[in-house]
Amino acid sequence: MRGTSLHSASTRQLLDVGVPALLTVLAITQLVSDEPPGNAALVTVGALAAVLPLAVRRRFPLPVTVVVAAGVGLQVVAADGAPATFASFVATMICVYTLAREAPPVTIAAGYAVLAVAVTGITVLQARDDPIETFEFVYPLVYFGLSGGLGAFVRQRALRLSAVEDRAAALEGELEREAELAAAQERTRIARELHDVVAHGLSLMVVQAEAAEALLASSPDAAVQPLRRVQDTGREALGEMRRLLGVLRAAGDQASTSPQPSLGRIPELVREAAEVGLTVDVVVTGEPAALPLGLELAAFRIVQEALTNTRRHARATRACVRLDHTPVSLRIEITDDGRGPAGRSTGHGLVGMRERAALYGGTLEAGTDPDGGFRVTAVLPVGVPAP
Repeated sequence: MRGTSLHSASTRQLLDVGVPALLTVLAITQLVSDEPPGNAALVTVGALAAVLPLAVRRRFPLPVTVVVAAGVGLQVVAADGAPATFASFVATMICVYTLAREAPPVTIAAGYAVLAVAVTGITVLQARDDPIETFEFVYPLVYFGLSGGLGAFVRQRALRLSAVEDRAAALEGELEREAELAAAQERTRIARELHDVVAHGLSLMVVQAEAAEALLASSPDAAVQPLRRVQDTGREALGEMRRLLGVLRAAGDQASTSPQPSLGRIPELVREAAEVGLTVDVVVTGEPAALPLGLELAAFRIVQEALTNTRRHARATRACVRLDHTPVSLRIEITDDGRGPAGRSTGHGLVGMRERAALYGGTLEAGTDPDGGFRVTAVLPVGVPAP
């Protein structure tokens, strides 16, 4: 937008200088080639007065119109009723156009009144004692009408274009606000689920601590394992608590008492997809290891959301979920044979998946698969401390 505005401003400045310069050359050429009758010096002054003020016509449309009209009148008077130069006639038409294009209604009315008086006076001066024909009044009005109509058309077109740009800017701002709201809503949802994960971990710690206490009296060695589980679960719970503090929990929400889903429930997603005609293959590589509950939940939700988008928007018949376990990360890839990005909804699914990946220090990419269809790839670090 800024580049376009600068280009338009430079074009206007060039026209403001170029138009009066060109008309000045045209006027002088006409006066030199065809010397006017009467006082040649005054005719020349009037001819220059009719074209040079056009350089500031945009800033001062009414004063420029008055000066141009006076310059035309001076030429007619000084030339004993001979017509003004052709450049002066063009300058008058430019004044009419500028008034219609740039000026407010009151200025337009005043400028047209000045021109009407000038045309009437010049017509009377040129007629002298001869009878005035109607054509002498009509033909200037036709040309001026065309000039004014063109100026009004250009003005309305500019106003419509400005309105479209304003609506586009407002729409862009609205889309940004919707994206921010979607991210905030997704953080709230993640916070609720992490709350449940932390609560589950704390409950497990209590159970393991009670088991260790029961074993301490009879078999102290056997109590070591439950105590170690308490330690491991406590560390995981602390990590999830740190993440929980990083997002906003909606006031008044009730925590769910049902267990949170994990990667072990992916077969349920496969069955749900098969019910609507989508065949999903699941490929697991690497050595699956025990993952923190929150990270497993994030991985499951990413797979769930990607398959949901495939069912709703891609018109795909087959999809593939790949889980690649490594000692340092879990790589999730969901591909399909659907329509690709052009068929995707602009909803909040990708926003939610990115938020979940970012929460665990991971990344998520989505776009066209080189083999066709759509691909969602997420990499979730394993064993990364909570931020």
